[in-house]
Amino acid sequence: MEKIKNRKKRACMLYYMRFQGSAILYREAKALQDKGFEVDIICLRKAQDDKVIQSYEGLNMFFIQSRPAQEQKAFLYFLRLAFFCIKAFFVMSYLGLKNRYDVVHVTSPPDIIVFTAIIPKLLGAGIILDIHDIGPELFMRKLNVPENKPIIRLLKWFERLSAKFADHVITVTDIWRDKLALRINQGKKFSTMMNVPDENLFQLSTARKPQLAEARILFYHGSFEEHFGVDTLIKAMPLVKRQMPQIQLYLYGGGRLYSTMISLAKELGLDDCVHFQGSVPFYELPEILKKAEMGIVPTKAAVFSDEALSMKSLEYMTLGIPIVISGTTAHRYYYNDGMVKFFQPEDEKDLAEKIIALCKDNAERNRLVDNANIFLESHGWSCVKEDYYKIIDQVSSKRTTGHS
Repeated sequence: MEKIKNRKKRACMLYYMRFQGSAILYREAKALQDKGFEVDIICLRKAQDDKVIQSYEGLNMFFIQSRPAQEQKAFLYFLRLAFFCIKAFFVMSYLGLKNRYDVVHVTSPPDIIVFTAIIPKLLGAGIILDIHDIGPELFMRKLNVPENKPIIRLLKWFERLSAKFADHVITVTDIWRDKLALRINQGKKFSTMMNVPDENLFQLSTARKPQLAEARILFYHGSFEEHFGVDTLIKAMPLVKRQMPQIQLYLYGGGRLYSTMISLAKELGLDDCVHFQGSVPFYELPEILKKAEMGIVPTKAAVFSDEALSMKSLEYMTLGIPIVISGTTAHRYYYNDGMVKFFQPEDEKDLAEKIIALCKDNAERNRLVDNANIFLESHGWSCVKEDYYKIIDQVSSKRTTGHS
């Protein structure tokens, strides 16, 4: 009994994502580490020749598969996903038998990846399903199919099974939490954990640099998928440039449409003011973003993306960067006109007008940043982390009870 009481708590995290590209995965892993857990992470590797087993800041990393940056074919996407699930099952089972996890935190999509934790669950681990992107809506968007298609009905069935298997379900907005609770209705506990950045990495800029009279450096960072609206931003740039010849836009990230967006910028004659910088590891991002004088979040108001809260918006806020953001359902649910500058989604003319107006209004930029900082005082990671710890205590109590 004494040996059981003194054993170090163990946790495993599983995510179909590269570690270098996920500040959220790092945020939660470090939170568990700070709570006294030894943490294993099973995820994608950045390059084919990366070592499978590595360590980063005391976190044990298992890079079990690579993934191309620009996936074009749905068949290959699902095939790689299936291979990852199979590999994850065997790695998770082996590590679960070896380490006797207290908690397994699985981030979807896909929801059914949570079943790779069957062995740890049978051995007493508490299972958290973190629905980072709500699956049926995401694939309606990716595959461009309506809700009544068999593939979407199948995904909703997987969603229900996965939630039933898990001990606790987390998602990233109240909108999705309420939708999942209504759709699944299995007496499960659902919680919201917003995608706020770790303040130790993205340090809160209460004493930010003075704003210039006119902002000229715009930033976008994140994925180059269709629903994130990078095309809207690029189409707005000729209109902005016409009134502000010195304007510069820097874009960081990657994805299926990265090459397409480069071509679009060339077609519009924007080589001198639109700069594609590629992807960078999350731990380099805060220093890079400090160069921004304004952040642009052009998410489209469509299936899935309309209800998704942009993490990049919260990163800009945390670093004291004013934002022009699309007025989607989720953005208007959490933000107001005193915190951000809204524009009509998918309207490049309105986006250009809002960028120009905010660039030229130093007082307005400072006011938005001040109000965003007030919002973060009650919604920042230091607050969200305490909610996460309560969930961890709840699900990990299974093992304690089992050994009492």
